[in-house]
Amino acid sequence: MVYAIASLESAYAVEQFKAYTGATFPFLLDTDGAVYEDYRQQTAFWSAAYPQDWIIGADFKVAYVNNGYEPDEMIAVIEEQLD
Repeated sequence: MVYAIASLESAYAVEQFKAYTGATFPFLLDTDGAVYEDYRQQTAFWSAAYPQDWIIGADFKVAYVNNGYEPDEMIAVIEEQLD
């Protein structure tokens, strides 16, 4: 199962993003940033670029992180995690 977590975003912004990208998997709202805080790494990137894409594997460990939008890489990691 694939879920997206939208941290500190409004439901409206998430719906707009889903419509723009054509995403069909569920998006969970992390309105208070608690999940973001659990996985945040202060030194993940030298820049503070947002958004950041994180994929958490079936073992609850970070399987992928990037501060650039690389859909092909993300799809490959997701497919690997679903095997």
